[in-house]
Amino acid sequence: MKAAVLTQYGAPTLANFDEPSGDGVVVEVHAATINAVDIAIASGAHYLSPRSLPVVTGIEGAGVTPDGTRVYFSLPSSPFGSMAERSLVPRDHLIEIPDAVDFSAAATLGNAGLAGSMPLVEAAHLKPGESVVILGGTGVVGRIAVQAARALGAGSITVVGRNAEALDSTRALGATATVLADADDLTGAIREASGGGVDVILDYTWGEVAAAALHAGNQGVRSIQIGERAGANITIPAQLMRALGATVSGFMPIHYGQAAMREAYSRIGDWVAEGKVAIEYENLPLADVERAWAMASGARHKLVLVP
Repeated sequence: MKAAVLTQYGAPTLANFDEPSGDGVVVEVHAATINAVDIAIASGAHYLSPRSLPVVTGIEGAGVTPDGTRVYFSLPSSPFGSMAERSLVPRDHLIEIPDAVDFSAAATLGNAGLAGSMPLVEAAHLKPGESVVILGGTGVVGRIAVQAARALGAGSITVVGRNAEALDSTRALGATATVLADADDLTGAIREASGGGVDVILDYTWGEVAAAALHAGNQGVRSIQIGERAGANITIPAQLMRALGATVSGFMPIHYGQAAMREAYSRIGDWVAEGKVAIEYENLPLADVERAWAMASGARHKLVLVP
């Protein structure tokens, strides 16, 4: 079969690969996303990086099982990744797709959809009317988070980023205010944009941007730490944490277990079917995997490989 094969650390190339076999379900792949974590894994520096090559790249996709069921799948069995005509998937890593959701959107609802919606529900326990600030909210995941916050009834949704044009485009998705990350007084700008203070921070950046957002927090502010694009380390004053009763929680979907991930996937799938969340993606043929790989880091929509 044709697949995106990693023969050395770096970028995969289109090549022939063995048909999947072993314990699990063989899925006929209709869509496979390219995620930042896929690129990190392929680099050889990630804790999930393969220790022996060749392997097929890809942590998630969507397709059809032998009995005709339309499914989203994640973490296929190595060496059979998702970026191939077929993949081998543990049965408990399959989630049925809503009829109204196409394969490319269904694939995007996994890694990106869960990272954009679960932090608000399972981690922050967002209440209707609360103010939300999304740090680094102009990328694929952040744009989903904006729509998820709107669907959950957030009182205000402030997006912080470095690109003014990209920030402005989030208003159509539900952002009520935007703030440039290089503002002279970032804490003051966030406080003003959010209507007086922040209840929930979705932090895809860390670094000094996260520190500034915490200083704009209301009593009981909950910061959910998801990414570190602005830096790996910050200093948070102990007095600030105590004074606000603030919490900073690290987030990964798997921490909540497969049952919670299935529930979250179903929830955001329903939002897509109801028109509450729009999934932005671009389909590219699997044969163009090298070009798509080079495009992925700069894209503000999800790139999806179609076998």
